[in-house]
Amino acid sequence: MGCLAVIKEDPKNTETIPPIIPRPVSLKTTKDSVTLQRFSHILVYPEIPETRFIADEIKKLLLPVIDIEIAPSVNKGKGRIELKINSKVSENKEGYSLSVSSRRILIEAPSPSGLFYGFQSLRQLLPQDLEKGIEPQNTAIAFVEIEDYPRFKYRGMHLDVSRHFFDAEFIKTYIDMIALHKMNMFHWHLTDDNGWRIEIDSYPELVEKSAWRVDREHENWRDWSPIQPKEEPTYGGYYTKNEIRGVVQYATDRHITVIPEIEMPGHTSEVFAAYPKLSCKGDTLDVVPGSYWPNKDIFCAGNDKVFTFLEKVLTEVIELFPGIYIHIGGDEADKTNWKECQKCQNRIKVEKLKNEQELQSWFIRKTETFLVSKNKKLLGWDEILEGGLAPKATVMSWRGTKGGVESAIRGHDVVMCPTSHCYFDYYQADPETSPEAIGGLTTLKKVYSFNPIPEELNDKEAEHVLGAQGNLWTEYVKTNEIAQYRVLPRMTALAEVVWSPERVTDYDDFYNRLVHLQDRFDVLNWIYAPGSFIVSMQADDKKGGDEFRIVLSSEKPGTPIKFTLDGSTPTVTSSQYTRSFTINKTTQVRAALFIKGNQAGKVSEKTFYFHKAIGKPVEYLIPHKQKYPGKGTLSLVDGLKGTSHYNDGCWQGWEGDDIDVILDLGERTLISKISAGFLESVDSWIFLPTNIAVSFSMEDKEFKNEKTTQLTDAPPDSPPERRTADFSGINELCKYIRIRAKNRKVCPEGHPGSGGKAWIFSDEIIIE
Repeated sequence: MGCLAVIKEDPKNTETIPPIIPRPVSLKTTKDSVTLQRFSHILVYPEIPETRFIADEIKKLLLPVIDIEIAPSVNKGKGRIELKINSKVSENKEGYSLSVSSRRILIEAPSPSGLFYGFQSLRQLLPQDLEKGIEPQNTAIAFVEIEDYPRFKYRGMHLDVSRHFFDAEFIKTYIDMIALHKMNMFHWHLTDDNGWRIEIDSYPELVEKSAWRVDREHENWRDWSPIQPKEEPTYGGYYTKNEIRGVVQYATDRHITVIPEIEMPGHTSEVFAAYPKLSCKGDTLDVVPGSYWPNKDIFCAGNDKVFTFLEKVLTEVIELFPGIYIHIGGDEADKTNWKECQKCQNRIKVEKLKNEQELQSWFIRKTETFLVSKNKKLLGWDEILEGGLAPKATVMSWRGTKGGVESAIRGHDVVMCPTSHCYFDYYQADPETSPEAIGGLTTLKKVYSFNPIPEELNDKEAEHVLGAQGNLWTEYVKTNEIAQYRVLPRMTALAEVVWSPERVTDYDDFYNRLVHLQDRFDVLNWIYAPGSFIVSMQADDKKGGDEFRIVLSSEKPGTPIKFTLDGSTPTVTSSQYTRSFTINKTTQVRAALFIKGNQAGKVSEKTFYFHKAIGKPVEYLIPHKQKYPGKGTLSLVDGLKGTSHYNDGCWQGWEGDDIDVILDLGERTLISKISAGFLESVDSWIFLPTNIAVSFSMEDKEFKNEKTTQLTDAPPDSPPERRTADFSGINELCKYIRIRAKNRKVCPEGHPGSGGKAWIFSDEIIIE
């Protein structure tokens, strides 16, 4: 990963630092500049197809100003752009140097990929009007000296084309987006329950039948109506082999490796629309037009014909994709049918396996053996850890960082893409004012805060973390425009996370550069989200007891925040937030951003409920899911109640598990009342606990005097609602309080998710 270097300039001084993203390792600049008309030639050393491509791209970009010549030499006195392969420039093969002076623009790198990344930095120094073939008014380019290389070697973006199909032209646009950000991996999710998207000569019915589904695009993804008899599938599509070759070449020219994903052993029901005998039950299935859960259909691990099928498919896939990785999925493989299948049970017996988890491991290992014989590496989601990891597999850790940590400790390479920071199908701003998303809340600022190396790893183990990837699943992404909106500018934040040295990243500085880059997005006609205009209100864990400190912030540094503490609506004349402040009683805080004297976005409003546990330590005997962490370690005692929206950032969620937490009051305290907030949102699989219990302890954490209560479920069609479990008249002297809430474990019969894991969501525990 190389050593870290310090950037010379003040990160906040945007007038002297050219707004390049990702931020270079080292950048020096002066006030001097040179006009583009000064340059007459592009010199390339050596001229090979990869370097000539970069020269052609520069020539095309500069054409509105100058018709620059690509030539082996230049007349004395003329300005020139030079592209040089120089192994001494950087120890990192993707590194580069870029200098701009009065007569020469020089990009040097040890490899063509480094030259290409140097070109991307040069591109961001040039006027953005050039991107649309227009001569800019100002053709000056600043003098710079840049030394740069990436922090991680895997810098990826993912796109799911099964839930919704995107044509090859948009795939190339998506690759353009990846290239501008100096990312180098495109993970193409080509097969899943909702459609098979790749032409396979050996099995033509995969594109004749498995690529098409009945049209339910006018309905909510989760609530699609039943397929009617003789209803014809009309929605879908697939990529021909020629289209795939074109995409792969397009990516290769831009130094991007395309990683195809062919799902197995689960998420394969679309295959059984064409080849039902490859499943355990042998039933011909419809390709599902929406949410499909619980997903029990799976390749039959006891049927040798399944592996004949997969090896033929993978052989054709390998012929199309020259990159080292083949992604085989491996996620969310429900083992129900394996348990009931005589062939699968016989396979377990013959192979001397313990259970269905080891059967999955056997399945993955068998697939890996085939891929290794073809000089490929197997890449899979972190569920491939179940039952034992294949010897040379690389793990993509999405269910938090636990799978990645476990894999790295075992000596396996890891790509980090936890839902908490890298799932771009989640909301990135206020759900009430955003296009509908699948859930969650992953803001631009949160993406930028991501460190791909978990703190649990030592330096040697951390070497197995190859990098990170942003994932775009497309249940609620039907168009090219929404796809771009979902990833931009969060892709931009992740690009800097995986490229720039950790010690020189600064969100305020990043945002100031992002504003300039978004001007380029506009010229390129790339759609991007405006970001969140919400004023974030959070508790500061440094203060507790008799007063509580409140912090206000936004994703738009430098934009004034006006606030009030008396319930009134903030105006341009209200107090301006400059530093954190304290409260010592229940207080309603209202705040809004103001741009050029006008309110931007909605007024944010939170009531901080001041009580005896506010800011106190919370011990989680059963951890919440990382996907729904609320506002962090203080979420249950930060004085804030959630709304009826589970993704508002205030709720912590437990999937299939009970809530079991201990509050440490710090000293013996007389308690008279406890109230705990829970969310009921049945359509989102969030149910009330079946039982809530509180108990008390002094110093020894031996809990006694348990009190219990229950909440009555609302009628099935009721809207989401925050509900409160109250315990009054307690009269207990204690130091510790234990709160437990019983999860019903699975969604009940009659619910769309019947049999799937049920959630409990909690926000605030108020102690009086």
